[in-house]
Amino acid sequence: MEHIDFEEIVNAAPGQIRKEFRYRKHKKGSLILRPHEENHYLYILTAGQAEVYRQSYAGAMLSVYIYDAYSCFGEIEIFNDQIKTLGVIAKQNCETIALHKTKVHEWMKLDFDFNLYLVKQLASKLMLSTDTAARLSLLTLKDRILFSVLHHYKIGDLDSLTKQMLSSEVCAPIRSLNRSIAQCIHEGLIHYKNKKFSIASIEQLEKYLEEFMLT
Repeated sequence: MEHIDFEEIVNAAPGQIRKEFRYRKHKKGSLILRPHEENHYLYILTAGQAEVYRQSYAGAMLSVYIYDAYSCFGEIEIFNDQIKTLGVIAKQNCETIALHKTKVHEWMKLDFDFNLYLVKQLASKLMLSTDTAARLSLLTLKDRILFSVLHHYKIGDLDSLTKQMLSSEVCAPIRSLNRSIAQCIHEGLIHYKNKKFSIASIEQLEKYLEEFMLT
């Protein structure tokens, strides 16, 4: 089902559902959804582009999915209270509609097309999740470091990232970490000066990591 179909579904939502829509704006680079939180809302992205991140058990950050206008997220947590959120970052200035899960359930009773869209979304994300887990298991220490550095850059706290934090995130001792960081610096991907990390070129780093990134 294409995004335009979902736009039609949203625009045709019953009146009692539409009046519960909560309209929000998100600046580029801000978090729309924080990772590892409970979520009781369906988010409908109506403008802009958003990126979903997943963290492996080893701490590596992986771009899981890019959402374009008229797609939705948060629906998995609505159907399973045990599942926590993945981080969702605004890649551009974004606009969303948030709808509480009780109203999502009500909408599902009223509209078969909305039901069908959600089922297709869930099936697609199940396949995506399996593929992502396989990719994460293949990452080298160097790749895990680069993903973590890129993630911290994207959420705006790279200045506060220390080697100790990075060691914990990528599950590697400082000695191994230092060797891999030196390799990344030598290859011109990142810098490390005055105990602060910086990225030499975002474009170059994303190009290096693109084989692992799902778009």
